[in-house]
Amino acid sequence: MTNMGVLSCQDGAAERAASRTADQLTTLVQAQERPGLAPNVELVGEMKGTGFKDRQWLVQRDGQFIQVTELLYRIVEYADGQRTYDEIAERVTASTPWLVTADNVRELIRTKLVPSGLMAPVAGSVAPRGGVPGNGEPRSSLRLKFRKQVIGPHGIEPIAAALQVLYARPILIPVLVAAAITHGWLYFVHGVAGSFLDLFYRPWALLIVVGVMLVSSVFHEFGHAAALRYGGGKARGMGVGLYLVYPAFYTDVSDSYRLSRVARVRTDLGGFYFHLIFAMGIMAVYLVTRQEFLLVVVVLINANIGHQLLPYVRMDGYWALADITGIPDFFSQMGPFAASLFPRLNPGVSRLPPLKPWVRRVFIIYTLLVIPFLALLSYSLIEYLPRLLKTTWFSLVYQMRLFSIARGEGAFATMAVSGLNMSLLALVAFASMYMFYSIIGGYLKGIWKWSKSKPIRRPAGAAAVAALFGVIGLLWAPQVRSLDTSPPRGVKKFAVRQPNEVRGPVVYRQNPPVGGDHAPEWQNCGFYDAPVLNEHAVHSMEHGAVWITYRPDLPRDEIELLRALAQGEPYVLVSPYPGLPAPVVASAWGRQLHLASTRDERIDKFMRAFRNGAQAPRSAGPCTGGVGTPKR
Repeated sequence: MTNMGVLSCQDGAAERAASRTADQLTTLVQAQERPGLAPNVELVGEMKGTGFKDRQWLVQRDGQFIQVTELLYRIVEYADGQRTYDEIAERVTASTPWLVTADNVRELIRTKLVPSGLMAPVAGSVAPRGGVPGNGEPRSSLRLKFRKQVIGPHGIEPIAAALQVLYARPILIPVLVAAAITHGWLYFVHGVAGSFLDLFYRPWALLIVVGVMLVSSVFHEFGHAAALRYGGGKARGMGVGLYLVYPAFYTDVSDSYRLSRVARVRTDLGGFYFHLIFAMGIMAVYLVTRQEFLLVVVVLINANIGHQLLPYVRMDGYWALADITGIPDFFSQMGPFAASLFPRLNPGVSRLPPLKPWVRRVFIIYTLLVIPFLALLSYSLIEYLPRLLKTTWFSLVYQMRLFSIARGEGAFATMAVSGLNMSLLALVAFASMYMFYSIIGGYLKGIWKWSKSKPIRRPAGAAAVAALFGVIGLLWAPQVRSLDTSPPRGVKKFAVRQPNEVRGPVVYRQNPPVGGDHAPEWQNCGFYDAPVLNEHAVHSMEHGAVWITYRPDLPRDEIELLRALAQGEPYVLVSPYPGLPAPVVASAWGRQLHLASTRDERIDKFMRAFRNGAQAPRSAGPCTGGVGTPKR
């Protein structure tokens, strides 16, 4: 800016404001004649090995891939903010089969590229919307969220360059054969039951398993990066994020879109290959140390591979299927694909370019399979969200008490395990609520987008919103009622002295007992079809369990109701009890309720009021790992 001399504060502010306005007008005029890209837009190039009949080109915008024709791609390529419409038209005409004028370029930018968010707005253009043919849908609940890059390309490149040798055939084939042999030995010769038992009896070992699994996940990601490097590409970063309801590592391998189909599929499956290598390393460590619990890591790795192979959500199996068929992203292209199948039902909607016949059939089958699955997944999350949050809360309270007990005893390993469990429980609760928000928010945005364009649709949109919340209310009503923890009528309260752990029989004042001295071992919670010892059951009630006893001659259908009750609720112990004063008796520490039938709704209220309640001296103590084997 030219120096105008010394000005007063007010004059200086006015001068700066006028200057900013002039600069903005100049920029706007230049943008009208020299169009440029929107922020965060990057050219990717031609897709190789696609499932489309015609050649397709990719542009990346805010981490999303947008599929365009060659004509649009060339316009984006030459519109660098420095060239005029005439210069862009000349270059496009020289490099493509099309004869393009400046007016053609101006119209395509205004009607296609600006609405897709690829070009900066120009006069008369439509505001950017979610996407263009076959791409660029708004962010969905199936995308990785809260992404945070941890390692940049400069940190990944030397490691990937060193590890890419593992993809050379002379190494790859022997490694896969060795993986098959070692896993066969583990499952069919050695077995894994002893490994889980060893882990169960060593609380500190769980921390090691979790730590090793984290390392294996990082190694998995370097498998993708090394495979991409072997094919001629470079990873753009690694980091962590939140996918569905759990944390996940990710590797940005978007550079693979420039590679052949084989190279892309190898990149997708590279993480599994490195996971197998890591599993063999763990088995080698086991052979040296003979630490049985380490083999649990191998089982968890194999389970993770099977989980990620499912193509229903955006994990490795999904991307492998996408690259095999040559479709960049199934989910973001389902809408345009449906529009291309039924053009009369979707006039004016962006359509997917023509697919090869076999790819078209695969896409139809995939859509028919995945939509019901995702609908069921969303319905289940919405329906059981209150129950999930309630169970998570009870588990969190239990872990907090374990942490407190362990701190008092100086058991640092148990404290660490409890702290880890509390962190995971809090994460599950947060992620579940965020998933619910994403699903419902997406539904509401879709209704708003559909209804706002035409006033005649607004009543239907309002009815759809009302129906949504009505259904949620019906699904949640029984679970919300279950949050009521007020005691039911008819509960008797007893004073119970400070308990002691004793050997041998104990004489109790109540029948069945509601507290007092008890055996050192507690009764495992669950359903039993034979009587259990009072001394064991009282210990369970000290830990917060509700003990439901029934007469042995109770009708079979009512007994089955109690069986279902015990199997569906934690901290519930059910057993027959000869000589009961009532057909069914519900007992907790210092509390008891006589019932004439299992169909009395007060039995549910009793459980909600006293299960893990404050009346129990060691509420939320263990109700497994004691004595007895409940019936299934």
